[in-house]
Amino acid sequence: MHIEIQRRKTMRGQGVAEKILLVALASLAVSALPAWEPSFLLKENVLNDDYLRIRLRSPSLGPEDPVPAFEEANVQAMCLGCELAVAFLKEEFDLGVSNETLIAEGKLFCATALGYTKNFCNGYVELLAPIFYYIFTHDPIYPADFCGMVMSSNGCNTTRPERDWSVEIHDGKPPVIPIILPDPTEPTIKVLQISDTHMDPLYAPGSNAQCGEQLCCRSEWGEPPTPDAEAWFWGDYRYCGSPPWMLEDMLAHIRSEHQDLSYVMWTGDVVPHNMWSTSKEWNMRLVKETNEMIQAYFQDIPVFPVIGNHEMSPIDQYPDPDNVPAELAADWLYESLAAQWARVIPDLDISTVLYAGFYSVPITPGFRIISVNSMFGYGADVWLYQNSNDVAHELAWLENELWKAEQEGELVHLLGHIPPGLLSNERTWSREYNRIIRRYENIIRGQFFGHTHYDEFEVFHDGDRPIGVAYVAPSQTPWYYLNPAYRIYTIDGERPETTRMVLDHSTYVMNLTEAHETNVTRWFELYSAKDAYGMQSLKPEDWHQLGLRMADDRTLFDVYWRNFVSIGEPYLAIGCDDLCYEQRLCDVMTSDRNDLDACYGAIQRKKNFDKISRN
Repeated sequence: MHIEIQRRKTMRGQGVAEKILLVALASLAVSALPAWEPSFLLKENVLNDDYLRIRLRSPSLGPEDPVPAFEEANVQAMCLGCELAVAFLKEEFDLGVSNETLIAEGKLFCATALGYTKNFCNGYVELLAPIFYYIFTHDPIYPADFCGMVMSSNGCNTTRPERDWSVEIHDGKPPVIPIILPDPTEPTIKVLQISDTHMDPLYAPGSNAQCGEQLCCRSEWGEPPTPDAEAWFWGDYRYCGSPPWMLEDMLAHIRSEHQDLSYVMWTGDVVPHNMWSTSKEWNMRLVKETNEMIQAYFQDIPVFPVIGNHEMSPIDQYPDPDNVPAELAADWLYESLAAQWARVIPDLDISTVLYAGFYSVPITPGFRIISVNSMFGYGADVWLYQNSNDVAHELAWLENELWKAEQEGELVHLLGHIPPGLLSNERTWSREYNRIIRRYENIIRGQFFGHTHYDEFEVFHDGDRPIGVAYVAPSQTPWYYLNPAYRIYTIDGERPETTRMVLDHSTYVMNLTEAHETNVTRWFELYSAKDAYGMQSLKPEDWHQLGLRMADDRTLFDVYWRNFVSIGEPYLAIGCDDLCYEQRLCDVMTSDRNDLDACYGAIQRKKNFDKISRN
């Protein structure tokens, strides 16, 4: 079991930048690298059943993260090939090989060896090249360390001692306080979570939805080859962004049907998936237009946004704000976000947003929201090679904000984009984030993320004891094969002994096929957590027990599976086989990528139950 699960865990969350590392290096050591399948092995951008099954048997991925098709035995060969290539590339820089030559080689191998389109390769290699050039010409390059960092999600490791760092955490953790939930008659508040809007202003109904690129449904890709390839009006299951009018329709529905909202949590990713053609100007346009759309519908209530991996150009690449040249810095993005966020967040101190895209703000007396920039712990960020030691001092800042909240008697909700349990997180960052959660479990009453586009959760543990839960919300964009969705939380409200715990949540979807066939949108409640999963409450122990109950009960798991994919019809058509089943159990039990004990426990429980059932 360990070998099989670990093999699948190595497939988790490989970012585009990691692939382009191979693009930049494959020409130098292509014979040393094992073969693996790119995401564009599928002709005309039509996902086939085999590819979807591969993704479903893999850990929960960011939707643009390609799934390498290799076995555990190939991991060492891949890492060795990477190390040889890095050493050779370093020598080429030392010998003065021009940057233009290396870029040309990267473009060629991006298209020929890795299977991306020429259009994608020409654009994205150009975007990423200045970062590689700067790192290779300004920092000592240790091949094993470089590959252990940027190829971490593929199983490569580094032993450099500076990669194992820790955040100083205040002593004196108070005794764990049992959470006493309110009576049903007590006041509650309703809170909206939206995530991964990925609005595409260039979406064109009737255009080619099978263009062969990472983002289709645009006029630039010419006429669709067949009627079936035409982009649908309200959004399309294939590689297409969100039509602005679909998002407007959703927001209008929310304001009409949920008039008692107290505030909105918006957990990142506004830029669509044209990763090869992003720019400061394009990304700032999307930041501005999407924020203005949200502001127009929620003028009377606060909105608490989060920075996502797509906001930056190039995607994922957030540098250390204390150690980067001005031309590669993210200041332009932070300034744009600060200007927009100050309009929707009451009493926002924009200094930390301008510095590195995170903030802490009180909502009401005794209650605080903290929004983190999870990109400083995302392994797809190549800048982490330069410095991975608590970039921007963010985790130290987070720990101190929580310590001050504890001293002031405040309860806290944490917001982020990338869930901390994904294998694509940097190892030490994932571990240290979990250490902070364990220390402040008494006051952290909810964590809310997005990124994966799926509807899922992660349970946090202190040893065997469940101590917290991260709610991972489904996306508004259908990219790809998902229905647009949003979520409403019912939270313990204003009263002297409030717990600020999530008491229930309801997820709403719009079926794309129905909207396409009728040209009418219908947003409806897909499920509530308590009703669908038979939960007495939504305490961490209840979510932990749900994971165990799903290991015992395939019928219950199938309910979760339908919700996991937002009843996306292409996913439902192929189903979730046994390996998919086991991986989903593993995901919900994992909040620290270094600690798979609870994952293994759930898998073993399922296997034991299978044996009993067969006998």
